Amino acid sequence: MIAARDAIDRLSAALGGDAAARLAASALIEADVLGLSRFGIAMLDEWTDDAGPPPAGGNTQSLRWLDCASCFAPLAVAGATLDLLGAAGQCGIAATFLRGVRGFGRLAPFVRHLADAGLIGMAGAEGPPFVAAHGGVRPVIGTNPFALAMGGGEARVVIDVATSTATMADIRNARAAGAPLPDGIALDGSGQPTNVAADVAALLPRGGQIGSLLGLVVELMAGVAGGGRGDAKGRGVFILAIDPSGAEESTGWQAKLAGLRGDWTSGGGHWPRGGGVSPETMLDGAFEGRLEAHLARMSGKR
Repeated sequence: MIAARDAIDRLSAALGGDAAARLAASALIEADVLGLSRFGIAMLDEWTDDAGPPPAGGNTQSLRWLDCASCFAPLAVAGATLDLLGAAGQCGIAATFLRGVRGFGRLAPFVRHLADAGLIGMAGAEGPPFVAAHGGVRPVIGTNPFALAMGGGEARVVIDVATSTATMADIRNARAAGAPLPDGIALDGSGQPTNVAADVAALLPRGGQIGSLLGLVVELMAGVAGGGRGDAKGRGVFILAIDPSGAEESTGWQAKLAGLRGDWTSGGGHWPRGGGVSPETMLDGAFEGRLEAHLARMSGKR
């Protein structure tokens, strides 16, 4: 077994040892701790010896568009997130649009990192068409997750949601297992509902029209404004950071956030806090073996 802290230390060193490497490593290890292994160290299969470094850090431009096709995706997203800390602090608001991004996992760790620094963080990722519009019969956008984080302490909120009823990985797993799909999540090639994973041609949006429109928002930001739509090299991602500190006196946003949390939870609602794990959490021997194999490959040992 291995503690999450030690796993993060070892993977961070293998990824370069800087702040972006640590944020990327933390995001990957966290996914495995939460049981989301397809978003964890399995993504190191995308790492190659010739993968370029993430875009240079320390950039304080308020708006940037970056081609990350040659980068290891979690490192590219982590580097962009860290650059937004300085840019938003200097300009009040900053955004980075990435294109050519291969799968990088969960959005929550990156927007949560911005919130922990006193910012409001938002992010979204588009992908190849696999989801129909509400009322539609063929795929037009990706599964298009969206995330937002703000606040600190007990009032901190971290939202990370897919805008589709399932993921492409869910369909692949169901196909491999020969398992039926739940009702109301997928369409076949003729636009009819199906429970057969092998027949799926499109997923349906989560929550009908609301999920469809949120998926469209992500597509507009990451796919259209960011240039990711139709890019054969990878996905489009947007990350937005806002510094609300200048408005605290006039708006009292932190008190309002705490009040909203109280209203939400007292009314029976679940206040989303977006995961996060203790550094002392232990991962089992199977995970440790997989990590060792990845680290050996990354260091050139066979």
